[in-house]
Amino acid sequence: MIGKNVEIKYDFMSNSLLEYKVNMTILSETYNKYFSHEEALGIDEDNSQKFGIFIGVFVPCLLMLFGVIIFLRLGWIVGQVGLFTSLFIITMSAIITFISTLSMASISTNIKVGKGGVYYIISRSLGLEIGSAVGLPLYLKQTLSIAFCCVGFAESLHDLVPAWSIQNIGLATLGVLTFLAYTSVKGALKVQVAIFLIIICSFISLFTGGNLIPMHPDTYTPPNSAIGFWAVFAIFFPAMTGVESIVSLSGDLKNPSKSIPIGTIGATIVSYLIYVSIAIFLYQHVPLSRLANDPLILQDVASVPSLIILGIWGATLSSALGGLLSAPRTLQAISDDGILPKFLGKTYGSTAEPRIATIVTFLIAFLGIYFGSINVIAPVMTMICLVAYGVLNFSSGFETLMLNPSWRPRFRVHWMISIIGAILCLLTMLLIDAGVAILSLLIVFGIYITAKKNKFQGSWADIRQGILMFFSRYAIYEIAQGPSLSKSWRPHFLVFTKSSEEYSHNLLAFTEAISQSKSFLTMASFISDVNIQREKGARLSQIIQKRFKNKNIQAFVNIYSGDKVFGEVRQMLKYYGLGPLKPNTIIFGGIKTGVDSEEFSKTINSALERSYNIVIVNDEIDSIADTGLSVHNNDIHIWWSDEDRDSSELMLVFAYMIQRNPNRKKCQILLNAIVKDERVRQRRIEQFKDLSLRLRLPLKIEVYVSPEMEKVKFQFIRTFSKDADIIFMPLKKPENDENSEQAYADYLKKVSKFTSDNPNIVLVLSSENTPLESVLK
Repeated sequence: MIGKNVEIKYDFMSNSLLEYKVNMTILSETYNKYFSHEEALGIDEDNSQKFGIFIGVFVPCLLMLFGVIIFLRLGWIVGQVGLFTSLFIITMSAIITFISTLSMASISTNIKVGKGGVYYIISRSLGLEIGSAVGLPLYLKQTLSIAFCCVGFAESLHDLVPAWSIQNIGLATLGVLTFLAYTSVKGALKVQVAIFLIIICSFISLFTGGNLIPMHPDTYTPPNSAIGFWAVFAIFFPAMTGVESIVSLSGDLKNPSKSIPIGTIGATIVSYLIYVSIAIFLYQHVPLSRLANDPLILQDVASVPSLIILGIWGATLSSALGGLLSAPRTLQAISDDGILPKFLGKTYGSTAEPRIATIVTFLIAFLGIYFGSINVIAPVMTMICLVAYGVLNFSSGFETLMLNPSWRPRFRVHWMISIIGAILCLLTMLLIDAGVAILSLLIVFGIYITAKKNKFQGSWADIRQGILMFFSRYAIYEIAQGPSLSKSWRPHFLVFTKSSEEYSHNLLAFTEAISQSKSFLTMASFISDVNIQREKGARLSQIIQKRFKNKNIQAFVNIYSGDKVFGEVRQMLKYYGLGPLKPNTIIFGGIKTGVDSEEFSKTINSALERSYNIVIVNDEIDSIADTGLSVHNNDIHIWWSDEDRDSSELMLVFAYMIQRNPNRKKCQILLNAIVKDERVRQRRIEQFKDLSLRLRLPLKIEVYVSPEMEKVKFQFIRTFSKDADIIFMPLKKPENDENSEQAYADYLKKVSKFTSDNPNIVLVLSSENTPLESVLK
């Protein structure tokens, strides 16, 4: 309800049309008092040819809700399940529609609603992919509902004139209604007002009719109901759908942000009261047995039976005409966004009528009528309508829940109401027909995947990023505040690469081979010229991101400026990261000749102080990326060192993670070691076998003997691992005393020379805080 000033009573249905206008005026004044500042809602200035609340929204919406069911099935429902169950079915259906209407009204008062209605709202809220996934089936549902209504009208007329076939009557009816919608929306809406008056007269005829039983029955439920609750619910629920079609006319309204909430909410409330009133009236005036067996019982009750026939015709024709007005505009909006060919949305005339879209709609409806029965498609289309309602409620609920500053609707709905509406839509689909519900969801999902692959993107912002941020924030805080679970440890990488556009393929190939898109990856580059940092940095970031996307690599890209690269790296190591999302492993390119070894040594010390693992991968020669990680299944060699046991164990973890790549399942991990004598060799082999069993890792083992272990290490690696795809080798830890800085720098120079000649070598240095014992347990 908009406010306490709105009051619609039972007497409303038996009095004149004037009371409709009076109540709508009250509703409009209440809205203006609490919600409306038209200039803030982006109202179209050129609205001389457009429509207001009553003719533009309320009447079409109410006519969509007054379909064939109210005349031919409502009495049957009461006869089948009794009064109380019927009222529960009507109320439950109305609740879903009403909540969806509230959500739709809330979204429409936050944005300037364009043509396309529900499609426009969903696509601008959740993106083009989801918008098209819901919009295309919704358009088909709107179009096929035109065929349903025309066939319903034809069947009722065929009973009066048997010589005319149902098919010919239906096609002729479709042609006349299409001509009205094709030539002028204004003319079509005026016809709807006339139909609206006919339906009101039929209601008056019904409520002024006579009793078929003189007294009230004693029971509210028939003794033997042959049809179950959900079967009856499935038959009735489509009667309360169709409100979403009216939003497709938003481009023809003077002020959609005001008219849609007032018109749709008002029509939903009025239709619910009329359905309830007719159900109660029929129960009080007609035996349940006659209600259950005579679909045209309303004629026998009405004071003017012919008005009931006119009401049936009015209901079917108005619904068909409403579909012919809304469906082409949905198609036009979809084509304007590039989902379908642009020519479908072309407009004509001073009122910009989408005539090509109207013709396409006519042809689809024509096929539906021509081929007669479309009962198999009907349940799917009904489910699609519920999908649209569910997505609408979801969008409104999450927008409210996230409290983004861009969400400032004039008409506010509590987030819980909208989320409950979304859940009700899903449950209703499953309870009506779980098979059809799943089929409908599969259709929607298939369209979504197709749109995703075609990379449709709008120029507007939607709430998808906000939804992801909402859940990400919750997850990050939960991880940060929870206990540290070492079993869940995995490497998260911070990769430092060249500042040129030719970023290192090796570093990315190595990192992706380990993470397999399961870890966080940040790539950092530096530009030496501070003056071009902004322009070139942004351009490089876009180039690298595009290349990552083409290779299906997910990563953050950061471009920095600074002449002293190692100093900038140390600054970044101090501050980079967000709570538990802080990287734990740094990857550097190979140590090149001419690199300042002392500065590099300081950077390694700084990284270890902050508990980073360090990995150095050769980025000069593309052997790892081109011959190893992509296609080959050569062995991975690990050179074990007891002095650097933590690093050796971390190398095992990296090797195992690389081995799990689908294209490397045949490769083997070879564990190598150098010992000083044969006695130690035998003991080391047994240790490695025990390690293999304990870690549940199949390992090949090679242990070499040399009294001069350190002197021959590089020579042995060069000789025995020359055919290896990847060679893991531990990097020594720097000593803590000041005198060792130069010695470590000299060690890095020596390693630099060796790795330059052997590009497949990966150097690994483990932090003391890495929980390798738990990972390898």
